[in-house]
Amino acid sequence: MDFPFKPKEKVNWPVLAITAASIFISIGLLSYMDQTLDNIYVITSFGATAVLIYGAPKAPFSRPKNVFFGHLFSALIGVAVAWTFNELGIYHDLLWLAVGIAVTAAIVVMLLTDTTHPPGGATALACAYSGFFGLEYVFRPFMFGICVMLAIAFVANRLKVRFERDPQ
Repeated sequence: MDFPFKPKEKVNWPVLAITAASIFISIGLLSYMDQTLDNIYVITSFGATAVLIYGAPKAPFSRPKNVFFGHLFSALIGVAVAWTFNELGIYHDLLWLAVGIAVTAAIVVMLLTDTTHPPGGATALACAYSGFFGLEYVFRPFMFGICVMLAIAFVANRLKVRFERDPQ
């Protein structure tokens, strides 16, 4: 019986090292800022984004347009829904409804704009569920963090090209 977790292709160790370093640098930097600046700079949906942009950079959901706008639209929708429910005085009583509306609307908007990025659903959920009621949350942590991650991915993917091998 074959080992079930064996990679389908031979592992390219330099590419794997660049991938691992990129993930560590981006998530580590944002987490360090979160801890030392006593503010929110890292959100759980960034973990899923890291899988896509560093581990599967050629996947359709990993395109920079999808990553950037998927998170932007989702954060805006999540904040707008949370703010609206809060202003109506129903946020705490109907949190479940706010979360459901935010995630649904975010996914529909991503589909309509061809910017589907699966972690965007988690971004909308985080905004609505965590009570992010102001636009400042769209810019930090979400868009600041995504810009940091995309910049690191850009550099990493340029480095990876030097070490990628043609399939044999």
